Amino acid sequence: MPELPEIPTSLTQVFFAVESRLSPRLERAVRTDAFLDTAAVANGVSRVAGRTIRGIANGVTEALGLPSRRQVEGLQRSLDELNQKEKS
Repeated sequence: MPELPEIPTSLTQVFFAVESRLSPRLERAVRTDAFLDTAAVANGVSRVAGRTIRGIANGVTEALGLPSRRQVEGLQRSLDELNQKEKS
């Protein structure tokens, strides 16, 4: 395994000096309601965008006459259910 290069002491000192001043401020910012609201909105937008893209991809795939992801997942669920019934 190759050895990691030595980091000059001055760089580590700079890093820790910046980190010690920045960390408390970042921690306070992350704990605010504004940050949590922003994170929640960003998460919601991301989920909606993902669903929209999957929907478009499934529609295009089905329009081309190919099995879409949702069709394959539905088929897999049906097969799993049949498998469970056979085991019972």
